Amino acid sequence: MDKKISIIIATYNAENTIKRCIDSIACQKSDEIELLVIDGDSKDKTVDILKSYGNIIDIFKSEPDKGLYDAWNKALRLATGEWIMFLGADDYFLPDAMSFYLNFLQEKENTDAIDLICAQCLFVDEKGKVLKIWGLPYQWERFVDRMEISHGSTLHNHKLFREIGEFNIHFKISADYEFLLRKKMNAVFLERKILVMQVGGMSDSVKGAWETFRVKRYHRQTSWSKDFYYLARGVGGYWKRQLWYWVKCKMN
Repeated sequence: MDKKISIIIATYNAENTIKRCIDSIACQKSDEIELLVIDGDSKDKTVDILKSYGNIIDIFKSEPDKGLYDAWNKALRLATGEWIMFLGADDYFLPDAMSFYLNFLQEKENTDAIDLICAQCLFVDEKGKVLKIWGLPYQWERFVDRMEISHGSTLHNHKLFREIGEFNIHFKISADYEFLLRKKMNAVFLERKILVMQVGGMSDSVKGAWETFRVKRYHRQTSWSKDFYYLARGVGGYWKRQLWYWVKCKMN
């Protein structure tokens, strides 16, 4: 491995958020970090914005793809980092996030046996107001019920992808959860807020809840009734949040 950390970003028509995302990386980037951006043939100004960063982006490709996880898989085949991070185009790092991770990796004597290094993120609304802190320690018994780690704040050992494969592109929203259900991970949790995520992505939707249910039934780690319970809870939670946003807008 040439680098310590590879940061992978998939983009498609992300002109409104991608500059904020790349800026938050550029100011923290070092020789130990590489940045890979795979664009799905955007039709807006995303490609022009990305090209303006020059050598800040180590690998950049723009071509049609089969969705987010196809783009991630393409990047994984090119990444040289010992550890892999996946950021959304509307995510952005908090100050000193990367130095915190690099210091941890330098101080840790042996990380070969670790699959995941997890931390936390801030969930914010469209105006940047913090709604909650997201990211709990990885525990297999809880994880088979629901995705409780902050995936964007997680370092994945590159060896993991050689061991259990790439992302399953047949799942369009929850392939990251499906990937992590393939084995009981050896994970470390760091109680540190690493990045900011904006609510409103596909994972936070009825479609997202339904696909998570499909992923669970694909692996069958728990009972049908338990999986259906979390499906109902996910759908109910989504509509509760939509009602809360509607009321909030009306009050403002």
